[in-house]
Amino acid sequence: MDSTTLSAIPGVFSIAAPVLLALAFIWVVRRTESFHVPVRRLWQLVHGNQEIADPDVRSFVDEQTSLVSFRMFAGVPAASLDEAHRLIQWTKLNGVQMRTVRLCGEYFDAGTCQIRVHKLPGRPRQIARLIGFVIAVVMGAVSAASLLSDRPLLSLKATSKTFFGTATEAQAAWPLWPLDPAPLRLADCSKSESENAARTTFTGPEVNVLCDIFKAEDTSAFMKEALMKQRWNLAQFALVVAWISWLLLVALARATAARSLARRSVGPSLGGHQLSFDWHK
Repeated sequence: MDSTTLSAIPGVFSIAAPVLLALAFIWVVRRTESFHVPVRRLWQLVHGNQEIADPDVRSFVDEQTSLVSFRMFAGVPAASLDEAHRLIQWTKLNGVQMRTVRLCGEYFDAGTCQIRVHKLPGRPRQIARLIGFVIAVVMGAVSAASLLSDRPLLSLKATSKTFFGTATEAQAAWPLWPLDPAPLRLADCSKSESENAARTTFTGPEVNVLCDIFKAEDTSAFMKEALMKQRWNLAQFALVVAWISWLLLVALARATAARSLARRSVGPSLGGHQLSFDWHK
């Protein structure tokens, strides 16, 4: 690591710190579904720790602080503090973990302490989500693994032949391993066109074009630029696929947790009475 890289580190942290702070702010607002926390912090910044004089207003602010605290730590969007108290008692009396309620997400009605059974997805939809998740994970893994490759995927304009190339080597992209053909190297350009074509699956004209590319002065710079672009595109694609797979995983987990809780037939009563669900809706 040279001095230039070391001097750039403080600049990176100066940019990353406010970005991380903004992301944390967005996450808190999204989780609590309220701007109460940042507004209260702003009030304390202006007025310090001075108590609010009016007892009714102070009681209201304290109640809102307690409500957003519950939303923050429980992860359940209770509409009121009374609803939060009821939900806490309900989970204790019925042996339901708060994290299970949180995992159910929109399928759980915090006001009635019931699962919205009519919103639960059917088996075909869950299977489709599972298949989509597996496909997304495989695509993400392939993209992440491809980042380690030092050969960009290129194609010849004249024939649309795709190949993995370097400044001195080209290998046809199809067929895949273990049936992949032998590569065409710069040293092979001294051999006959027909011999190279038979060994590499490139046609005679393609062999000539590739040999001309190997001998060009700007080939090395072109390959480096192509490799950088490929890695950047793969990184973006891997991030998108990872986000999609995460959304599918959350959807699968929520529906599974909600269906499991619904099968317990735990009613909304704080006395622990059971409620019969209408599964025929």
